[in-house]
Amino acid sequence: EGIEITMKKYMPVDYDFVYQLKKVCYYPYVSEIWGWDEEKQTDYFNAFMENAKENMNIIYSRGKRIGMINWSVDGDTCELENICILPEYRNQGIGSRLLAETIESGGFSKVRLQAFKKNPVIHLYHRLGFSIVEETENHYRMLLEK
Repeated sequence: EGIEITMKKYMPVDYDFVYQLKKVCYYPYVSEIWGWDEEKQTDYFNAFMENAKENMNIIYSRGKRIGMINWSVDGDTCELENICILPEYRNQGIGSRLLAETIESGGFSKVRLQAFKKNPVIHLYHRLGFSIVEETENHYRMLLEK
Protein backbone atom coordinates (compact mmCIF):
# COMPACT_ATOMS: atom_id res chain seq x y z
CA GLU A 1 0.00 0.00 0.00
CA GLY A 2 1.17 3.55 -0.64
CA ILE A 3 4.53 4.43 -2.11
CA GLU A 4 6.79 1.52 -3.01
CA ILE A 5 10.00 1.40 -1.00
CA THR A 6 13.01 -0.88 -0.81
CA MET A 7 15.94 -0.88 1.58
CA LYS A 8 19.61 -1.54 1.04
CA LYS A 9 22.41 -1.75 3.56
CA TYR A 10 24.42 1.46 3.96
CA MET A 11 27.50 1.69 1.72
CA PRO A 12 30.32 4.28 1.88
CA VAL A 13 28.93 5.88 -1.30
CA ASP A 14 25.86 6.89 0.78
CA TYR A 15 27.91 8.98 3.25
CA ASP A 16 27.15 12.43 1.79
CA PHE A 17 23.51 11.56 1.23
CA VAL A 18 23.11 10.58 4.89
CA TYR A 19 24.81 13.79 6.08
CA GLN A 20 22.58 16.00 3.93
CA LEU A 21 19.50 13.99 4.92
CA LYS A 22 20.22 14.32 8.65
CA LYS A 23 20.84 18.03 8.12
CA VAL A 24 17.49 18.46 6.35
CA CYS A 25 15.71 16.52 9.10
CA TYR A 26 17.37 17.98 12.19
CA TYR A 27 18.54 21.46 11.20
CA PRO A 28 15.30 23.20 12.33
CA TYR A 29 15.58 21.74 15.83
CA VAL A 30 19.36 21.91 16.28
CA SER A 31 19.66 25.46 14.95
CA GLU A 32 16.87 26.71 17.20
CA ILE A 33 18.16 25.01 20.35
CA TRP A 34 21.95 25.18 20.04
CA GLY A 35 22.70 26.99 16.80
CA TRP A 36 24.08 25.14 13.76
CA ASP A 37 27.85 25.05 13.52
CA GLU A 38 28.72 23.18 10.31
CA GLU A 39 32.19 22.18 11.49
CA LYS A 40 30.89 20.81 14.81
CA GLN A 41 28.01 19.04 13.08
CA THR A 42 30.46 17.41 10.65
CA ASP A 43 32.56 16.20 13.59
CA TYR A 44 29.46 14.86 15.38
CA PHE A 45 28.36 13.17 12.18
CA ASN A 46 31.73 11.50 11.62
CA ALA A 47 31.66 10.11 15.17
CA PHE A 48 28.03 9.03 14.75
CA MET A 49 28.80 7.20 11.49
CA GLU A 50 31.65 5.21 13.05
CA ASN A 51 29.10 3.44 15.24
CA ALA A 52 25.94 3.72 13.16
CA LYS A 53 26.99 2.48 9.72
CA GLU A 54 26.85 -1.20 10.68
CA ASN A 55 23.12 -1.06 11.48
CA MET A 56 21.91 1.38 8.84
CA ASN A 57 19.68 0.93 5.81
CA ILE A 58 19.13 3.41 3.01
CA ILE A 59 15.51 3.73 1.91
CA TYR A 60 14.81 3.86 -1.81
CA SER A 61 11.75 4.62 -3.88
CA ARG A 62 11.90 4.00 -7.62
CA GLY A 63 15.68 3.80 -7.47
CA LYS A 64 16.09 7.14 -5.66
CA ARG A 65 17.46 7.44 -2.13
CA ILE A 66 14.71 9.00 -0.01
CA GLY A 67 15.68 8.22 3.56
CA MET A 68 17.55 6.17 6.11
CA ILE A 69 16.96 4.19 9.25
CA ASN A 70 19.51 3.09 11.82
CA TRP A 71 19.21 1.19 15.06
CA SER A 72 21.09 -0.69 17.75
CA VAL A 73 20.06 -3.72 19.77
CA ASP A 74 20.90 -4.20 23.43
CA GLY A 75 19.59 -7.46 24.84
CA ASP A 76 15.81 -7.46 24.40
CA THR A 77 15.66 -3.76 23.41
CA CYS A 78 15.87 -2.24 19.96
CA GLU A 79 16.91 1.44 20.02
CA LEU A 80 15.68 3.25 16.92
CA GLU A 81 18.41 5.85 16.52
CA ASN A 82 17.13 7.65 13.42
CA ILE A 83 14.35 7.45 10.90
CA CYS A 84 14.93 10.21 8.39
CA ILE A 85 12.77 10.75 5.31
CA LEU A 86 13.22 13.52 2.74
CA PRO A 87 10.49 16.16 3.29
CA GLU A 88 8.81 15.56 -0.08
CA TYR A 89 8.28 11.88 0.84
CA ARG A 90 6.84 12.47 4.31
CA ASN A 91 3.18 11.93 5.25
CA GLN A 92 2.87 9.02 2.82
CA GLY A 93 3.03 6.25 5.40
CA ILE A 94 6.71 5.38 4.94
CA GLY A 95 7.73 6.09 8.54
CA SER A 96 4.67 4.25 9.84
CA ARG A 97 5.54 1.18 7.75
CA LEU A 98 9.18 1.22 8.85
CA LEU A 99 8.17 1.52 12.50
CA ALA A 100 5.57 -1.23 12.19
CA GLU A 101 8.11 -3.55 10.52
CA THR A 102 10.65 -2.82 13.27
CA ILE A 103 8.08 -3.43 16.00
CA GLU A 104 6.92 -6.69 14.40
CA SER A 105 10.40 -8.06 13.74
CA GLY A 106 11.64 -10.59 16.24
CA GLY A 107 14.48 -10.72 18.69
CA PHE A 108 13.43 -8.01 21.13
CA SER A 109 10.47 -7.13 23.33
CA LYS A 110 11.03 -3.37 23.66
CA VAL A 111 11.58 -0.55 21.18
CA ARG A 112 13.04 2.74 22.38
CA LEU A 113 13.50 6.02 20.60
CA GLN A 114 14.14 9.68 21.27
CA ALA A 115 12.62 12.64 19.47
CA PHE A 116 12.79 16.40 19.65
CA LYS A 117 9.76 17.67 21.56
CA LYS A 118 8.81 19.99 18.70
CA ASN A 119 8.91 17.20 16.11
CA PRO A 120 5.36 16.50 14.87
CA VAL A 121 6.27 12.80 14.46
CA ILE A 122 5.60 12.40 18.22
CA HIS A 123 1.90 11.94 17.30
CA LEU A 124 2.80 8.97 15.10
CA TYR A 125 4.81 7.36 17.89
CA HIS A 126 1.87 7.72 20.29
CA ARG A 127 -0.51 6.26 17.71
CA LEU A 128 1.76 3.21 17.32
CA GLY A 129 1.77 2.59 21.06
CA PHE A 130 4.89 4.36 22.29
CA SER A 131 4.70 6.17 25.61
CA ILE A 132 6.94 8.88 27.02
CA VAL A 133 9.17 7.41 29.73
CA GLU A 134 11.60 10.28 30.16
CA GLU A 135 11.76 13.94 29.31
CA THR A 136 14.80 16.16 28.90
CA GLU A 137 14.86 19.86 28.13
CA ASN A 138 14.59 19.22 24.38
CA HIS A 139 13.66 15.56 23.90
CA TYR A 140 11.15 12.88 24.77
CA ARG A 141 12.47 9.36 25.36
CA MET A 142 9.77 6.95 24.30
CA LEU A 143 9.24 3.23 24.80
CA LEU A 144 7.03 0.57 23.30
CA GLU A 145 6.78 -2.79 25.04
CA LYS A 146 5.55 -5.57 22.80
